[in-house]
Amino acid sequence: MQGSKEVLDLLTKLKDTRLNLAIFSVSNLILVLAKQELITLISVSVTVLQGLVFVTSIRLVYAVIGFALDYFNNKKSAKNKKIETALKLEQARLDAEKNQEQMLSNFRKLDVFQLYIIQELKRQNHISVAKGAPLFTLKHMNIIYTPAVGEKSESASLTNLASKLLFETVWNEFDDLKYSAAKRFFTGLQPEEVKCFAEFLKKEKINTTSSYHGRTTYYDSYYVFKKYSDTILFSQPQRGSAYTIDPIAKDVIFSIYGE
Repeated sequence: MQGSKEVLDLLTKLKDTRLNLAIFSVSNLILVLAKQELITLISVSVTVLQGLVFVTSIRLVYAVIGFALDYFNNKKSAKNKKIETALKLEQARLDAEKNQEQMLSNFRKLDVFQLYIIQELKRQNHISVAKGAPLFTLKHMNIIYTPAVGEKSESASLTNLASKLLFETVWNEFDDLKYSAAKRFFTGLQPEEVKCFAEFLKKEKINTTSSYHGRTTYYDSYYVFKKYSDTILFSQPQRGSAYTIDPIAKDVIFSIYGE
């Protein structure tokens, strides 16, 4: 009996499902053979085998229940993970749309200095931009980034999203952006500067200096136009002291000061 008890105690510690199934099958087979008197067992052996069948059957049922629970839990977990992934993808899509709409809104608020930088970046991948408010604002809006930084200027490039929007959407409405930016600019212009730009109502090109016997005279327009030389107000590229007004800027000047 002590030996039988030790066998049953050992069995209760066995957790291998395949081993329990093997013990269950063999024990049942032996009991069937003994019942049909094909083999002879002593009563103690029969008791031990019945104990083995009982214990292993409990373990097998427990394993089946555990397997079923694991199956449904894994299925539920996979479903939840799928839902979570779908929610993340949808949130990422919404965030991307929000970022895109925000950047488009930012493009439409750019001033004559910032639009000039964008115009130049449309023509080439990298340009050198002087440090100042226009550069800082474009960087803050995530429209440009500066891979190289110098003492007075930075090498600027469009961000991936800005480049995508510029070529897909913004460039198609760039003339409208220039008109709006120029209108905001001229509306807030000081009277002494207005006088200089109003001269473009009479001519397309203005010389801001003159030379006589080796002496150069600088007109008021020289100092005014120089401040705005790197803007969309003038046709580019700008060289020397003669300034040619951009056609869109001239339309704005006429609409405000033409009468």
